[in-house]
Amino acid sequence: MKNIYVRILLFLLWAVTVAILSTSFAVAYIILPSISKRACHHPSHRHYHCWRQAKYNTKLYTSQEDDNSIQTSSSQQQSSVLDSISYRKVNENDIPTCFRIEFTSYPLDESASIDNLYYRQRVAGDYFWIATLPTNIANEYITKQSTDTDEDTTIIGYICSTRCNEFVEESMSTHDANGSILAIHSVVVDEPYRRMGVASAMMQNYLKEMIPFSSFNANTRESGFERILLLAKAHLLGFYVDNGFMVLRPSPIVHGSDTWYELEARQYHLERMIRMQAMNTSPKQQYPSTTSQTRSFDTYSRSTANPDEEIDEAFIYGRDQRRDKLHAELIKLGINPTEFESHPERCGTSAVRTYNSFLLPKSKGALAVAESPTRARVVANNISFLVREHKADQEEWLRNVDQNRNTESADEGQSNSNTKEKHPIVIVLDNIRSAHNVGNILRLAEASQVESVRLCGMTPRPPHPKVLKTAMGAAKYVSLGTYDGGEKQMSTLETVRDLKAKGYKVYGVETTENATSYDQIKDDDNTPVAYVFGNELIGVDVDVLKECDNIICLPTYGIKNSLNIASCVAIIVWDRLKLINQSYN
Repeated sequence: MKNIYVRILLFLLWAVTVAILSTSFAVAYIILPSISKRACHHPSHRHYHCWRQAKYNTKLYTSQEDDNSIQTSSSQQQSSVLDSISYRKVNENDIPTCFRIEFTSYPLDESASIDNLYYRQRVAGDYFWIATLPTNIANEYITKQSTDTDEDTTIIGYICSTRCNEFVEESMSTHDANGSILAIHSVVVDEPYRRMGVASAMMQNYLKEMIPFSSFNANTRESGFERILLLAKAHLLGFYVDNGFMVLRPSPIVHGSDTWYELEARQYHLERMIRMQAMNTSPKQQYPSTTSQTRSFDTYSRSTANPDEEIDEAFIYGRDQRRDKLHAELIKLGINPTEFESHPERCGTSAVRTYNSFLLPKSKGALAVAESPTRARVVANNISFLVREHKADQEEWLRNVDQNRNTESADEGQSNSNTKEKHPIVIVLDNIRSAHNVGNILRLAEASQVESVRLCGMTPRPPHPKVLKTAMGAAKYVSLGTYDGGEKQMSTLETVRDLKAKGYKVYGVETTENATSYDQIKDDDNTPVAYVFGNELIGVDVDVLKECDNIICLPTYGIKNSLNIASCVAIIVWDRLKLINQSYN
């Protein structure tokens, strides 16, 4: 019995010991780290914590400094390359090097043969240009000597073209010296010099050199080419768009196994280059966006990136979420978002670039904007407008583009708008105060082809910026009525008397007790007429009204007895045009 009690006592002692040890371990595990953490912030222990933090910061700063120095060094090297490039026409000795670059840059079924290159050099040498670097700079990027026969320079890329009258495979394989189309065949940069902006610099220089052979040049207007076309794969569309081209359509030309797209140099881009040449201004200085700039990795354009190229995860992060948000907003607006990825040509170049820039922003700042809650809706609305604009531009039956604006008379060097037959109508503005109203009236005057607009008194005149802005380019096509070659600006009263002396029937447009409704006037349609419109507040001057042959008005049916002057001019002038057109018919 005694042994049983002893065993029970020993078991209890063992249990108590285990419980005490377990509790001690638990206390040590839970409480001690908290005490240790607070102790690090105690003044007596802070020096150790600060030393560890300082050591970490030093290591981090050193790492960032190394990265920045590498990036700066790379940027300086790229700048050195772009500043050292020179351009010249190809010669026969250059062809082997050009073929080596071509052969290593394109798949076998897409690259030109050496015989093709010799043919283009021989028959279209004016359109075959190469880019070269001083050999000492070029050798920094290669491990072997260049195969170029010129010991002072190394060929790093080239662009070649031929002329044709139809952009099809058969005509592109030959050269017609009088062809209306310049077909670009190859834009190639040797592998060690890629990702430096060389291709953009080559393209801008090439377009500048091609302008003298185009119809934009007065010396070659009759024999110069009218369009610049090329083929490109989908992942290069952004590059060509940034360099002044627009996407036309998927090409029916089969060249290799991939789909190709037809692109055309934008006329506006070429005209701007002509203006810069006339001003003797460097495109790089005047218009930085038209030339390739060396950019750090943070600002690298995602819309022009090669999809096979590795991209910083910071820019890819959230792409799928942004894509889902944008697609949802586009669907609300009735746009099929999958067309931007499957058929970009249906959406238009501008809409596709806006879409891509939202999914893969160009910089960290743009990424932050793209992540804002309402940005997807704003971008979707912008894309919707650009898509509608593109579709309207593709429909030939829509007239959304001004006619004959870019056509000039060969004899007088004036717009066709100025050589058309004018209607015998003169608009006289008596002390109009609003430049916006004047601009609107000049636009109406050009569209209706009236004889002239007389601006009297304090009425704003071109080149007042608000007048030009509201006229939307029409001001330069409207005659402002030069009086006998004199510089003196006539008053409204003098203008009315001058017009009456020249046989015009002058009408004052004003609400008076003895005014006749405009639609009750039955003039001879051949009679030249002039309409005087007055100040927005006080109307036509009383002395001027007394000098007019008649006073007409627009009937009103509300408490207001007048309309905006631009609206009034439109109604009066088009009513007169209706009478003139009826007599013609």
